[in-house]
Amino acid sequence: MHILLLTSSYKSEFNTVSALFFRDQALALKNNKMQVGVICPLPISLKAVWQRKSINFNDEVYNDNGIYTHVSPFLSIPKCFERSQKIRLILGKQMFKKYIANNGKPDIVHVHSFLIGELALWIKENYSIPFVITEHSTGFSRRIYSKKTVNFAKKVFVNSKACIAVSEPFCNLMSDLFNMPFQYIPNVVDTSFFTLKQKSNNDEFIFLNIGHLDKKKNQAGLIKIFSNLFNGNQKYQLNIVGQGIEFAALQNLINELKINNQVHLLGKKSREEVKKIIHSSDCFVLASKFETFGVVLIEAMSCGLSVLSTKSGGPESIIANDALGILCEHEELEKGLMEITKKKFDSKLIRDYVLDHFSEDIIANKLIQLYND
Repeated sequence: MHILLLTSSYKSEFNTVSALFFRDQALALKNNKMQVGVICPLPISLKAVWQRKSINFNDEVYNDNGIYTHVSPFLSIPKCFERSQKIRLILGKQMFKKYIANNGKPDIVHVHSFLIGELALWIKENYSIPFVITEHSTGFSRRIYSKKTVNFAKKVFVNSKACIAVSEPFCNLMSDLFNMPFQYIPNVVDTSFFTLKQKSNNDEFIFLNIGHLDKKKNQAGLIKIFSNLFNGNQKYQLNIVGQGIEFAALQNLINELKINNQVHLLGKKSREEVKKIIHSSDCFVLASKFETFGVVLIEAMSCGLSVLSTKSGGPESIIANDALGILCEHEELEKGLMEITKKKFDSKLIRDYVLDHFSEDIIANKLIQLYND
């Protein structure tokens, strides 16, 4: 079977660690004997251009372990959503024509996010190729989309052969919002890369948070709670990995609370560096206000870490029982942070749970069954 993934985001020269779970899914399907390709017309922010100090938007076309991959970056202007959507469609049409010239017509198109859905509608109309869609956007939970955008999203969902959401609460939200069925298939984690960590004899207890630094991820709230509990107690450390618009504000908060020797903003890291940081940590903490899934949780759990997360949409489908970690309300995060330092967890049990529910073969088989249906 020949599957083409249309993705709203993908790793590129501008951001080598962006949306790696899309690539993980593509590889999972390929490793389960599917022919797989990836197309991504990719909006790039002015900030990303400035950080890279380059205005060269060169197409990235390459063979990724047997997966034909084509990423076409373009400049995204702030608050010009419709402009970005038009460019996505124009580039996407060109990319699709090039794709079928090189690889033949796919049997099924798998769309990742309604944002690239207009291209799927065009392919369906002009080439009679059906599509399925997996929705990831927290924008529906946060109610940030205009009525026009929501109506367009509904058009994409109605025309899809199957609609998927990446957590059970998100499925329920989308089903209620659009009055149509969504089914739960989670993201995949690369368990061959995120391996079980070795036991540490270190006396320190290291909390870890990984994510884009913005207000919905609530790193500021986590830092304040950590300071309330552990300020001055050098045994407890908090490492935060990621970049984003809140970086300077978070560093200022750390300075004000005088916890520079306990809370560390580590910035953007490669996937290999992230794995090393996870292996040197004791507990992963997710303090988000909204999450459709929370792939960083299962990456940490794949390494055997216990996890603490707020109930934010996605984690409720991941932390299934208290042998894996603690799931709490937002106002209970301080209590959870204290409790998890006192509990003992079985690292192998946590990893085995990930292998049984989120590993490559498990998710690929669910998708292949869906495609066959």
